Amino acid sequence: MNQRLAAIEAKRTRLLERAARERADVAQTLRLWEQPLGFVDSCIEAVRFVIARPPLVAGAALVLALLRPRSAIKWAQRAFALWQGYRWLKQKAVV
Repeated sequence: MNQRLAAIEAKRTRLLERAARERADVAQTLRLWEQPLGFVDSCIEAVRFVIARPPLVAGAALVLALLRPRSAIKWAQRAFALWQGYRWLKQKAVV
């Protein structure tokens, strides 16, 4: 019985060491991704800020349209294309 307990304890020690090594590897990998993921998080936060304030978007579009009408038309076309793409992707995801 003691040999069995000793074998279990040795296996437990090896597993704990392996888990510690794997945790260190995961931590190192996550450190490499910390800056890019932080940037993505900031971008998502900025998009949420803009979406939550439609008058801000309308005001910016109005100023752009008054200052540069041709540029505003190009941006409107791009925005419409993005919106259509979003609707298409959302439709595909639902089905």
